[in-house]
Amino acid sequence: MKCPRCGSEMKDGMLFCEHCGEEIRIVQDFEPEIGGIVTGFEDASNLRQEKVNTQIREGPGKDPASPGQDAVSPQQDSGHAVPRGASLGKRKLRRKRRMAGMAAGLGALLLICLLAAAGTLFRNADYQYRRAMRYIEAGNFDTALPYAVRAVRLSPDDVDYLSAYASCLVRTGPKEETVSVCGRILALDASNELAYRTLAAIYEEEGDYEKLNELLLSCPDEQIVSSYPAYVAKPPEFSYESGIYDEALSLRLGANTSGTIYYTLDGSEPDEDSLVYASPIYLESGAYQIRAIFVNEYGVRSEEAEGSFYVDVTIPEAPQVTPEEGSYDRPTLITAQGGENCRIYYTTDGSAPTQDAAEYTGPFPMPIGQTSFRFICFSLAGAAGEETRVTYSLNLRASLSIEAARNRLLIELMAAGVIQDMDGTVETGTGHNVYNYRYAITVDGVDYYLYREYYEDDAGNSAGTGTDYAVDIMNGECYKAIQPEQIQEGEDPWSSLELQEIPSMEQRSMGSGAMESGSAGEDTAG
Repeated sequence: MKCPRCGSEMKDGMLFCEHCGEEIRIVQDFEPEIGGIVTGFEDASNLRQEKVNTQIREGPGKDPASPGQDAVSPQQDSGHAVPRGASLGKRKLRRKRRMAGMAAGLGALLLICLLAAAGTLFRNADYQYRRAMRYIEAGNFDTALPYAVRAVRLSPDDVDYLSAYASCLVRTGPKEETVSVCGRILALDASNELAYRTLAAIYEEEGDYEKLNELLLSCPDEQIVSSYPAYVAKPPEFSYESGIYDEALSLRLGANTSGTIYYTLDGSEPDEDSLVYASPIYLESGAYQIRAIFVNEYGVRSEEAEGSFYVDVTIPEAPQVTPEEGSYDRPTLITAQGGENCRIYYTTDGSAPTQDAAEYTGPFPMPIGQTSFRFICFSLAGAAGEETRVTYSLNLRASLSIEAARNRLLIELMAAGVIQDMDGTVETGTGHNVYNYRYAITVDGVDYYLYREYYEDDAGNSAGTGTDYAVDIMNGECYKAIQPEQIQEGEDPWSSLELQEIPSMEQRSMGSGAMESGSAGEDTAG
C-alpha cells in the first residue's frame, strides 16, 4: 500500500505514513451488534411484505393458508354485480394491505432510527474509546483494537485515545507502529509515563541502547529515568566550575552510573583511547582545557563535558630554620621564616608535614632530648614548597631533673597553701591540681623549667587555670611566671616572662583581707 500524500510504500497495518505523517483513512463497517439488529429487522420486514404480495396474487377471499378453496374466475369479476361475500373479501384485503403498509412504514422508520443511532455511535470517539477500554481491561486486546483505531481516527490528538491504541499495539500490532504512536503521545504529553515505559521496553528488548539513552535523557520525570539507571549516559560532572583560581585544585569527575570516564587536558577531543579517569586530577600552576566523556557498560557514549581552568600558584621556597641543627646544653628557641603570604607547618614524629600538621606561629623552646623536625611552607593558594629538615639534641647542664624540680614546686605550693598535699589536693572542690612540664627557658640569663597548672576533677577532666610556674634548674627556687600584657612584634615571649615569688598563705590572706577592706570601704562610702 502507498501513501496517498507522498507515495511512499507503507507496511500493512500502519495507520500513519512514517515519512510524511499522513493519516490513512479506511472505511470501517458498522459495529457487529448494530449490524445484527439491522439485518434481523430487514429479514422480518421482507417476510411480511412477501406474505402480502402472495395474497394479492391469489385474489380476494382466498386465504393462502387454505389450498382447498377455489380461486374466483375472471368471468365472475367481469363487471356483473359482485356478491356480498365477494365485497366482504375485498374489504378484508384492503385492510390487510393498509396494515402491511403501516407495518412496513413503521419498520422503515425504525430502520432509519437504528441506522442514525449506529452512525452516531460510529462517529462518537468517546464511545469508541470506552468500548476499547472495556476490552483492554478484560485483556481482550484483539477485540479492543478496532475501537481504539476508530477513536484515534475521530480524534487524532487525544492522548487518552492514543494511549489505548498503544496498549493494543504492544500486544497485537507491529513494533514500528507502536513506536510511531508513542512518539505522537510524547509530542502531545512530554511526561507520559506509558509512552516512555513502552518505548523503553521495546528498545531494551531490541538492544538499541543508543535510542534508549536518548529517550531517557529527554524524559523530564526523574522517577521514570531512575528505573533505568544503567542505560543512561550523562556527561561527566566537574567538581569545580571553569574559571581562574589562585590555588591548586584537586578536580574530581563524576558519572551517573557504572562505566568509564575518558578525558584530555590539552583541549583535544576525548575518545576511548584518551586518559582514563581513576582519581582526582591535580591542577597546579598553568592553563588547562579539560574535555571528558562517559561510556556506560552498554557502550553508550555521553555528550561531552568541558571545563577551562587557569591556576596561578606561586610555589613557596623552603623555610629557613634557626639555630642550625646539632647538640645544645642550654635552653634555645627554634625560629622558622618563610616567604610572604605563606604559612609554615611542621612535624616532630617523622611524618611529612601537611596543612593538617602543627602550624608555626612564632619562636618556641627546643624540646629536651633529641627531636627531628620537618618544616614546610604552603602558599595561601595551597601550593606546597620544599621541606627543611633539622634534628636537635638538647641536654641541659642541670642539677635537678624535670621530675625533681616538679617535686620542689609541689613542696613550695604546699607551704604557700595552694595545695594540701603532694597529690595536688585543693582546699575547695573535690578535684586536684596537676603541674605539667612545658619547656626549658631562659629568663635574665638564668635557666628554668616551665610548668603549667591544670585542675583535674574526679572524672579525669582537666582544664588549665592560666597559671605558670618556673623552677630554677640548678637550685630549685620556684617562681610564678607572669606573661606580659603586651609583647612587641618579634620579641621573644619566653625571655620576657616576669618572675614573681609565690605568695605565702599569710600574704594571700593579707591580700584577701585588704581586698575585703577595700570593698567594705567602698560600700561605706556608697
